[in-house]
Amino acid sequence: MPKAYSYLRFSTPEQMHGDSFRRQTSMALEYAAKHGLTLDEDLTYKDLGVSAFRGKNAEEGKLAEFLDAVRAGKVEPGSYLLVESLDRISRQAALLALGTLTSILAQGITLVTLSDGKTYSQVTMTAQPWDLMFAVMGFIRANDESAHKSRRLKEAWIGKRQKATTTPLTSVAPFWLRLDKATGQWNVLPERAEVVRRIFRDYLAGHGAQGITVALNKGRVPPFICERRQKRPQAIRWHRSTIRRILENPAVIGTHTPHVLEYVDGKKRSKPAQQPIPGYFPAIVDEDTFQRAQALRLNTPSPLRGKNSNGAVRNLFGGLARCGHCGATMARMSKGRKYAYLVCQTARYGAGCKYTLVPYHQLESAFIQHVPRLLTSAPTDPKNSELDDQIRQVQDTLEGIGYQLSSLAEAYAQTRMGRLLTRMKDLEAEIAEIEKQRDDLYERAGILACPLVNKRIEELGEAFKADTLDRRKVNTLMRMVLSEVTVHPDTCFVDFTWKNGSAGDSLLYWFPKDTAKAA
Repeated sequence: MPKAYSYLRFSTPEQMHGDSFRRQTSMALEYAAKHGLTLDEDLTYKDLGVSAFRGKNAEEGKLAEFLDAVRAGKVEPGSYLLVESLDRISRQAALLALGTLTSILAQGITLVTLSDGKTYSQVTMTAQPWDLMFAVMGFIRANDESAHKSRRLKEAWIGKRQKATTTPLTSVAPFWLRLDKATGQWNVLPERAEVVRRIFRDYLAGHGAQGITVALNKGRVPPFICERRQKRPQAIRWHRSTIRRILENPAVIGTHTPHVLEYVDGKKRSKPAQQPIPGYFPAIVDEDTFQRAQALRLNTPSPLRGKNSNGAVRNLFGGLARCGHCGATMARMSKGRKYAYLVCQTARYGAGCKYTLVPYHQLESAFIQHVPRLLTSAPTDPKNSELDDQIRQVQDTLEGIGYQLSSLAEAYAQTRMGRLLTRMKDLEAEIAEIEKQRDDLYERAGILACPLVNKRIEELGEAFKADTLDRRKVNTLMRMVLSEVTVHPDTCFVDFTWKNGSAGDSLLYWFPKDTAKAA
């Protein structure tokens, strides 16, 4: 008695709770009993919640597993594969879908569509060419239905996004909010919102992500849990990655960035669907606090990390100091109670740079003495800055690649040469990467807008006037407005670079003849 194998597929997990699963299962049982087939229930193949529109089921799903079983001899030639209809096999374009069908038949398998009782095999397809036409028409219809459904869903989401300022897109929200479906309003979860505010307060006080993580875990603050994913494993403690995501999430100031899923090389990729929507969520952090955190995150790591993450800040230039020889970071190193030096980390670990001890206290004293003059060199006009130059260069590059892409498209339309298509795909990938760089530059330009920077520079000046120097506060403010402090041990000069890329005044911190001694 020939063996039969059932293949079940539906597109969304929700259909598991509907009639699709039961219907496909019962149809397979009835057909096998009626036609004298032994239905092998041990090797029933189920792609549950897997779409056939892009061929995922045939490439890496259970349908692919069935074909592997045939090739391995686990399923013998002459066996039957029972499916509800051809669109369960594939909803791709007809040419691709036909390839999936013929690859099954080529293994000596007879495919049965249970909805109409039609059989497909190499013998019938050869003897009755109309069966081939029937299959092609079925695949065309299935693909057209899926394409229309995809378009309708996209149009529906476009309509939702247009109303997003007054009507929530979905109930999906940050951890500290919940949608009241009855009123359509967002409710703030007070305890979670306070945790978010605490994270921002600690970060702006000079604590790094690691230090904040340790403090939350030691304080037994419950980590955020996603109510929508109760069946999945949930976090049992805080992680640095969670802290970083919260610090960079504009949802804390009420801004929502809608995303869409696109398929690139057969894989889902999320990308922003349109401009961010301010005021979509209730703000739980003020914009100034958020922008301060973003400025602090740009290129300037916290000076306190790892086991020292919650210690005292002893190095005013922590996270900023760079070696004038090789560009590596410089760390503070103590020799006894009285002597402290800045040392190039590359040289310290014998990786090639010149090992020189820069007297820390002389450098700090000179910096504090000349702070008023240094702050006068701070950027007050965003025009003609290095950041603007970078944006212009990226725009010019994008324009040039766009011209290349247009020329290649015209050539491909006339010649259909495969190598032209490959080159076009490479250029499109390059454009996507450069556009990401451009968006990052625009974000930096917004964070470093002059009014915001000027306010922080004023606060930095005030911090130096305090009776007792708060090194943690000063270092935090310095990292908000400066991107690096470059120390040149040979000449005893220090260069300051502002966050927007412009150079500040140089400072002579010692005299070359009495400078840092080579060790």
